[in-house]
Amino acid sequence: MKETTHTTDKWVTSATELADAYKDLLTIRMVEYSSRGIAASIIGIFSLLVGLFILLFVGFGCAWWLGESLQNMKLGFFVVSGVYTVLFASLLLTSKKVLLPRIRNMIIKKIYEQD
Repeated sequence: MKETTHTTDKWVTSATELADAYKDLLTIRMVEYSSRGIAASIIGIFSLLVGLFILLFVGFGCAWWLGESLQNMKLGFFVVSGVYTVLFASLLLTSKKVLLPRIRNMIIKKIYEQD
Protein backbone atom coordinates (compact mmCIF):
# COMPACT_ATOMS: atom_id res chain seq x y z
CA MET A 1 0.00 0.00 0.00
CA LYS A 2 2.86 2.31 0.90
CA GLU A 3 4.49 1.76 -2.51
CA THR A 4 1.23 2.59 -4.32
CA THR A 5 0.82 5.93 -2.53
CA HIS A 6 4.47 6.72 -3.16
CA THR A 7 4.01 6.05 -6.90
CA THR A 8 0.82 8.08 -6.92
CA ASP A 9 2.58 10.96 -5.22
CA LYS A 10 5.32 10.81 -7.86
CA TRP A 11 2.72 10.94 -10.62
CA VAL A 12 0.91 13.86 -9.02
CA THR A 13 4.19 15.71 -8.49
CA SER A 14 5.25 15.05 -12.09
CA ALA A 15 1.88 16.18 -13.42
CA THR A 16 2.04 19.35 -11.33
CA GLU A 17 5.56 20.10 -12.53
CA LEU A 18 4.50 19.46 -16.13
CA ALA A 19 1.54 21.81 -15.76
CA ASP A 20 3.77 24.50 -14.26
CA ALA A 21 6.33 24.07 -17.05
CA TYR A 22 3.57 24.30 -19.67
CA LYS A 23 2.22 27.46 -18.02
CA ASP A 24 5.72 28.99 -18.02
CA LEU A 25 6.20 28.04 -21.69
CA LEU A 26 2.86 29.60 -22.58
CA THR A 27 3.80 32.78 -20.69
CA ILE A 28 7.14 32.98 -22.49
CA ARG A 29 5.45 32.52 -25.88
CA MET A 30 2.89 35.21 -25.11
CA VAL A 31 5.63 37.63 -24.08
CA GLU A 32 7.59 36.80 -27.24
CA TYR A 33 4.60 37.33 -29.54
CA SER A 34 3.59 40.50 -27.72
CA SER A 35 7.08 41.95 -27.95
CA ARG A 36 7.24 41.10 -31.66
CA GLY A 37 3.87 42.75 -32.22
CA ILE A 38 4.82 45.88 -30.30
CA ALA A 39 8.17 46.14 -32.09
CA ALA A 40 6.51 45.69 -35.48
CA SER A 41 3.91 48.32 -34.56
CA ILE A 42 6.55 50.84 -33.54
CA ILE A 43 8.53 50.25 -36.72
CA GLY A 44 5.33 50.45 -38.77
CA ILE A 45 4.25 53.75 -37.20
CA PHE A 46 7.72 55.24 -37.66
CA SER A 47 7.83 54.07 -41.29
CA LEU A 48 4.37 55.49 -41.89
CA LEU A 49 5.39 58.89 -40.52
CA VAL A 50 8.58 59.00 -42.58
CA GLY A 51 6.65 57.86 -45.66
CA LEU A 52 4.05 60.57 -45.10
CA PHE A 53 6.71 63.26 -44.93
CA ILE A 54 8.41 61.92 -48.04
CA LEU A 55 5.10 61.84 -49.89
CA LEU A 56 4.27 65.35 -48.69
CA PHE A 57 7.53 66.89 -49.84
CA VAL A 58 7.61 64.98 -53.12
CA GLY A 59 4.06 66.14 -53.75
CA PHE A 60 4.96 69.75 -53.00
CA GLY A 61 8.00 69.50 -55.25
CA CYS A 62 6.05 67.97 -58.13
CA ALA A 63 3.23 70.47 -57.75
CA TRP A 64 5.68 73.39 -57.69
CA TRP A 65 7.58 72.07 -60.72
CA LEU A 66 4.37 71.36 -62.63
CA GLY A 67 2.99 74.78 -61.71
CA GLU A 68 6.08 76.50 -63.04
CA SER A 69 5.96 74.40 -66.21
CA LEU A 70 2.31 75.31 -66.82
CA GLN A 71 2.83 78.94 -65.70
CA ASN A 72 -0.04 78.44 -63.26
CA MET A 73 0.94 77.45 -59.74
CA LYS A 74 -2.64 76.64 -58.69
CA LEU A 75 -3.10 74.28 -61.63
CA GLY A 76 0.09 72.42 -60.70
CA PHE A 77 -1.16 71.81 -57.17
CA PHE A 78 -4.61 70.75 -58.42
CA VAL A 79 -3.09 68.27 -60.89
CA VAL A 80 -0.94 66.67 -58.19
CA SER A 81 -3.89 66.50 -55.80
CA GLY A 82 -5.94 64.89 -58.59
CA VAL A 83 -3.25 62.23 -59.05
CA TYR A 84 -3.25 61.60 -55.29
CA THR A 85 -7.06 61.36 -55.34
CA VAL A 86 -7.01 58.78 -58.14
CA LEU A 87 -4.36 56.74 -56.30
CA PHE A 88 -6.36 56.90 -53.06
CA ALA A 89 -9.61 55.91 -54.80
CA SER A 90 -7.93 52.95 -56.50
CA LEU A 91 -6.48 51.90 -53.15
CA LEU A 92 -9.92 52.01 -51.55
CA LEU A 93 -11.52 50.09 -54.40
CA THR A 94 -8.95 47.29 -54.35
CA SER A 95 -8.50 47.07 -50.58
CA LYS A 96 -11.37 44.67 -49.80
CA LYS A 97 -10.69 42.13 -52.52
CA VAL A 98 -6.91 42.32 -52.89
CA LEU A 99 -5.12 44.03 -50.02
CA LEU A 100 -7.05 42.83 -46.97
CA PRO A 101 -6.80 39.10 -47.81
CA ARG A 102 -3.06 39.42 -48.47
CA ILE A 103 -2.47 41.28 -45.20
CA ARG A 104 -4.66 38.82 -43.29
CA ASN A 105 -2.77 35.83 -44.75
CA MET A 106 0.57 37.44 -43.96
CA ILE A 107 -0.47 37.99 -40.32
CA ILE A 108 -1.72 34.40 -39.99
CA LYS A 109 1.57 33.07 -41.40
CA LYS A 110 3.53 35.17 -38.91
CA ILE A 111 1.43 33.92 -35.99
CA TYR A 112 1.87 30.24 -36.86
CA GLU A 113 5.52 30.61 -37.89
CA GLN A 114 7.75 28.45 -35.73
CA ASP A 115 11.29 29.60 -34.92
